[in-house]
Amino acid sequence: MPGYTAAMNERLGALMLRRVPEQPKQPLRAWDAADELVLSHLDEVPLAAGARVLLVNDAFGALTCSLRSFNLVVINESSAGRAATAQNLAANELEPIDVYSMLDLDAEPATAESFDLVVIKIPKATAHLDDLLYRLRPLLHAETRVVGAAMVKHLHRSATESLETLVGPATASLAKKKARLLHVIVDEELEVGEKTWPQAWSARGHTLLNHGGGFSPSGLDSGTAMLLDTVTDFAAMLPHDVSGNVRAVDLGCGNGVIGLRLAQDLVASGRMVSIEAIDDSALAIEATRASWEASTVDERARLTVHHQHRMIESLGARSVDLIVVNPPFHDDRVVGDHTAWSMFTDAHKVLRGGSSLIVVGNRHLGYHAKLAKIFGSAEVLAANKKFVVLRAVR
Repeated sequence: MPGYTAAMNERLGALMLRRVPEQPKQPLRAWDAADELVLSHLDEVPLAAGARVLLVNDAFGALTCSLRSFNLVVINESSAGRAATAQNLAANELEPIDVYSMLDLDAEPATAESFDLVVIKIPKATAHLDDLLYRLRPLLHAETRVVGAAMVKHLHRSATESLETLVGPATASLAKKKARLLHVIVDEELEVGEKTWPQAWSARGHTLLNHGGGFSPSGLDSGTAMLLDTVTDFAAMLPHDVSGNVRAVDLGCGNGVIGLRLAQDLVASGRMVSIEAIDDSALAIEATRASWEASTVDERARLTVHHQHRMIESLGARSVDLIVVNPPFHDDRVVGDHTAWSMFTDAHKVLRGGSSLIVVGNRHLGYHAKLAKIFGSAEVLAANKKFVVLRAVR
């Protein structure tokens, strides 16, 4: 099947699996040795029929496909991960499944009952794991098996400490193919203290909210700060022929601070404003909503959020007047520029003629050359030893 890789091994069987988004120049597998180790463990200590299983952070659906016969609940914050899961289930002729956010743990009926097994692919950010475990703890009981899984190079002591602080004693398995499991015993008497997430803080005149695992969760990151200091009036970045309603995009919206500033500047220019906030993370989408609700926003500005990994999936061609982005240069733990490339190519498609893309990024990533290749040229608005702020005009 074009675009799919057969997972021909004793643990994943003959599944057809693919990553989303695809990276033709980096044909990485849609599973890792930690997935295989989870399935090996379940072979040795099988589940009872009808067991309720919670699966968290299954990046591309490999474990979801393997465990689909169980009473399975899946949590994945990533739009790309959800798309991969749906596509891989369909490719293997397996029943589709609803995928939730960890924010749904205390709200959705499907997640409101306790679990017999919880499998967590350990997230990169310890704050993400902490927030998840606080929400998950009421759904654990003394007999719940909690298993954390990660590649050894990504499994830091802080993850073990979080599991032991918020769930109970943890024991590490032997490493196999550079992967390891953490087996956690649920301590029902454990005092876990007050939840630390979400957190609210103030920056640039706005009240911002972040969930654990959000980008720069407790303060304004230095790249975004430089962008907001450089562009003192986003209305000046609009095409000359714009009149009436302005449509601007906060791409990779995080906690919504850029969109709030866009709304402020564009409303001050005397226009009605539509801000489109787009992010791959469900946590970012909800944080942006909450930040707008907590901040004072002029009624002439309207927010629409899109939980998407590709902007072109939500916005039509040549339909927006301004896009502002601080692109990520990694996808979870995979470092690269493929996410930035897709953002820039999508921006070129959805911008109207004469409209601008404003970008801040690390100097070493060479975004100037990438933008020039797509847009024809790129202007340096500001630069320091670490960051550069660029403008590309459609």
